[in-house]
Amino acid sequence: MSHYNGFETTITNQEALVRALCRCNNREGIIFTQSMIETHDKATHLYGYQGDKRQQTANVIIRRNHVGGAANDVGFVKDKDGRFQAIISEYDSGHYDQHWLTKLYTYYNVETSKMEYESRGIEYTESKDDAGRIQLRAKFKAPANQSRIKTHS
Repeated sequence: MSHYNGFETTITNQEALVRALCRCNNREGIIFTQSMIETHDKATHLYGYQGDKRQQTANVIIRRNHVGGAANDVGFVKDKDGRFQAIISEYDSGHYDQHWLTKLYTYYNVETSKMEYESRGIEYTESKDDAGRIQLRAKFKAPANQSRIKTHS
């Protein structure tokens, strides 16, 4: 039975977390989809690779059959301060390690920004630069009755 470890995060927005997870891949290189990720208002038990119920619970769960072969569930539990703690087994931390969590944070920050733009009706584009860094560009529109060029008399 693999032991679970908790990893503190600064993640607070559950919807942005799920959207970020949908940009990450599992051990076999498969990108997670929304249907592979469970969300629960009340934290629900995680299961080990043999289907055994663990004492650890989580609000956001990727079940073992989506995590990878002979895997345990991966979860994120919301703490009393509203931050999500990643719950990852020692066995699965070979793939779901600090490097994977760093990618998740990057995607989380991008998704949080996109959600803010969407809530304000701001159009944006997303691209990657030559180094593979994600870039968001907001498209702000000047009011129709206002010229973008100011002239001085």
